[in-house]
Amino acid sequence: MPAPSPSQIESPTKGFLNAAGLQGEDVPGLAAAIANTTGQALTMFLSQAMTMPGIPVAADPISGSGASAGPGKLMPPPAGGPGASQLEGLASGQCQAQGLRGEDADGLAKAIAGTVAQGIALFCAQSMVMPGIPVAGFVSSGPGMLQPVPLASTLEGIANGLLSQNGIRGEAAPDLAKALAQGVDLGLTMFAGQVMVSPGIPCPPGASAGPGRLM
Repeated sequence: MPAPSPSQIESPTKGFLNAAGLQGEDVPGLAAAIANTTGQALTMFLSQAMTMPGIPVAADPISGSGASAGPGKLMPPPAGGPGASQLEGLASGQCQAQGLRGEDADGLAKAIAGTVAQGIALFCAQSMVMPGIPVAGFVSSGPGMLQPVPLASTLEGIANGLLSQNGIRGEAAPDLAKALAQGVDLGLTMFAGQVMVSPGIPCPPGASAGPGRLM
């Protein structure tokens, strides 16, 4: 399946902004900018992401049939996903497209990009490829699943710091940080539920011998 689309993320993110007490004419555009940046970043992540060699494999040494017997890890950015510098232009364009201009627009775009990038990096560090991938002929023959990880509370602190660092302070900043973190966390939770590890990983007895891709 594809990565989560911006349309899947936008409505809940608007709800997070409203629930945090943020109202006004800019809220729908802000929700769209967060959702579009997150959705496009996750599509980039899907194209770059790789599972690392070394997934434990229990396979018959003659037939090569069996299954993965332990968790696997994802390769971290920059090789395994986009970084903040790759996402800043995307976030800036999304903010402008939604009419979010003015003196805070550049800082807002940097904070959105940084939060999304940190979310992807944390996901790579904490999520695992779940055991049970079928193996036939010493090659994975079916899809694998990713474990979702709750990141909202960690991302809230990161978002708060990035907003402050980029000149966005004031009484609404913590509420914006919370909603931004919740939107990015939602996107990554959907990613874990929709995306699978592609078959075709070399799996000799003992452990996988090469990287895998996501699909």
